[in-house]
Amino acid sequence: MLYREDQNVRNERTTVMMGTLLAAFVVLLFRIGWLQFVKGEEMQRAAEQNRLRLDPIHAPRGILTDRNGKPLVRNRPAWNIVLDPPALRRHESDVFEELMSFRDSLGTPLFDSVVLRRQMQLARLRPFERPVLLEDASLEEIAFISEHQYRLPGVMMEVTTRREYPLGKLAGHVLGYIGAVPEDQIEELESQGYRLGGQIGMMGLEKQYEQLLRGKDGIRYLEVDAHGRVAGVPKDMPSTEPIPGRNIRTSIDLDLQMAAEEALPDSLSGAVVAIDPRSGEILAMVSSPRLDPNIFSLPARRRAKEWAKLALDSRRPLNNRAIQGTYEPGSTFKIVTSLAGLRSGRVTPTTTMPSPCNGGYHFGARYQRCWRPEGHGFPNMIQAMEQSCDVYYYQLGLMINMPIINETASLLGLGNYTGIDLPGEKRGFLVDSASHERRHRRLHWKWARGLILNLSIGQGQLVTPLQVAEMAAGIGNGRELWRPHLLKDIIDPRTGKVVGHADSTFVRKLPFTAEQVASVQASLDSVVNGSQGTGHQAGVPGIRVGGKTGSAENPHGDLTHALFAGMAPMDAPEIAIGVVLENAGHGGSMAAPIAGKIFRRYFELKGRIKPLPPKDTTAKEGTR
Repeated sequence: MLYREDQNVRNERTTVMMGTLLAAFVVLLFRIGWLQFVKGEEMQRAAEQNRLRLDPIHAPRGILTDRNGKPLVRNRPAWNIVLDPPALRRHESDVFEELMSFRDSLGTPLFDSVVLRRQMQLARLRPFERPVLLEDASLEEIAFISEHQYRLPGVMMEVTTRREYPLGKLAGHVLGYIGAVPEDQIEELESQGYRLGGQIGMMGLEKQYEQLLRGKDGIRYLEVDAHGRVAGVPKDMPSTEPIPGRNIRTSIDLDLQMAAEEALPDSLSGAVVAIDPRSGEILAMVSSPRLDPNIFSLPARRRAKEWAKLALDSRRPLNNRAIQGTYEPGSTFKIVTSLAGLRSGRVTPTTTMPSPCNGGYHFGARYQRCWRPEGHGFPNMIQAMEQSCDVYYYQLGLMINMPIINETASLLGLGNYTGIDLPGEKRGFLVDSASHERRHRRLHWKWARGLILNLSIGQGQLVTPLQVAEMAAGIGNGRELWRPHLLKDIIDPRTGKVVGHADSTFVRKLPFTAEQVASVQASLDSVVNGSQGTGHQAGVPGIRVGGKTGSAENPHGDLTHALFAGMAPMDAPEIAIGVVLENAGHGGSMAAPIAGKIFRRYFELKGRIKPLPPKDTTAKEGTR
């Protein structure tokens, strides 16, 4: 009886065991079927993803040249050390320790621990990106990483390009620079094809024409082993070739730009702009102190140090003073006041004012001085411009009032955006009764007629050096005011063919009569070529140069700002120049000579005058 009960128990246990095994087998078969038939394609893709890596092929960025095809910006090949997130997974700790143990020949750690942790965190958060560990790696660093690659799953070397500015600081503010895509903007920029670690224009033409210059990256697949090391390129996988960015031919004349850079020493703060009054093409643009865009192509550590120096520099070298510096125009504004007077019909070029210049002018209870204590007597308009007589313009301003003066200034491009193809342009400021009271509302200052005295000689308005050049260009052209621009041609780098032009477009037709323009041009001619002119140092033998000097009040220094606005040749102007120097002194002695050097070089390049002989720097015998 006992035996029979034991046998039954064993039979029951066997049945349960068989049932359990059968159930497990059924579940296993079901799971295999599910994975094979339902999830098969998905599992296949996952396996391929572990074996294959999507590898972006960087598109070469377009280069920039001067108007004659001379290179201003180019690319050079470089290597980056990057993280490959899928291969790095499950190896982060080991890879981190391994990388932190690496030292260069001087014993300095090759990687910064803070940067390394942050980039590994980015790799976790953005598994389809490749955070950069080391930019522009040296041959020594590449060899070192390659030697230890077997211990670094998820660490790769990536071929890329670096931006190079072969002329250093020359035209640095115009060209601008590129930088890494900001991490806080990557989600917004991803839809435009940018990725983490990519480059984007940050300033100047690099930023303005980013969409033309950047091109479009290609893609290919790489086959990797279990350690994330590249094993080869599979032939059966699709790939797309990168589309290089467009090349840009600028309107800059490199030879003239070099002359302008040489004429404006880096010890002075200010700007120079040379423009073609017939088209608006910028021929040269200099902002001082200068900026070397190569700083922003340095590896991260060195770049951070150089950036700190720039950011802390009290002279603000990051500012492009040509379009972002705003200054009172000083006596260069007398061009506007003269033209406004002629437009009003109240004066002619030979008109004298009721009161003589005896060194100052009484208006009510105030006495407004002229720059020349002994005075200028009874000059007419041309003589007043030549000698820059303030008293003449005090009376002319009171005679015609500010509305027509400001209207004339606006027509010549002052106090508003010029529309130049550079980011960050300032608009300047013209003063009338409404804007004066609005600007000084907190101080409860009211408009008074006596303010016209200062405004008529350019004390109170704000203009940029580009606007000073644009004003000179407008007077030089006399018929149209053209939008200043730097883009000349867009070129396909694969064919070398021009695929786009910057059509010169005039901002407006100028409503001045030929007689009015001729009268002002005659006045400007006398400033440079007249016996008592203040702008002699802008002159060029054999070329008729016209212009106006200016010395503007400067609340931040002991000396005035020095200005010059001019054009040449006077019979048919081809070049107009604006010069502004901060805290430099008189326009005639400081700004005019700079313009004169640029005028001379322009006409030398045109073959209209002979170049000066080179300076003999050798010491003569018997001298010290």
